[in-house]
Amino acid sequence: MPRTKRIVKACWAVEEWWNRHVRYRELHRQLDAWRDDFKARTAWVDELTDEELEEMQRALDACINAIQGTADDASEPPGGAS
Repeated sequence: MPRTKRIVKACWAVEEWWNRHVRYRELHRQLDAWRDDFKARTAWVDELTDEELEEMQRALDACINAIQGTADDASEPPGGAS
């Protein structure tokens, strides 16, 4: 490999390192904070029993079915004619 090509690759590697560790440092800090906040807000889900999870799933299914039924009713023209 020619010397110039190695130098260019080394420069790209340094630039990539800089972008990951310096330029976007604040972005990564914000993402880490959001991730930690999300984990804290959803930690209670890990403590649910299987029965509680099944009950939540049934309630969610009923809610989704009700919303879909309302959407289907709203899409029909008035009087039921097309």
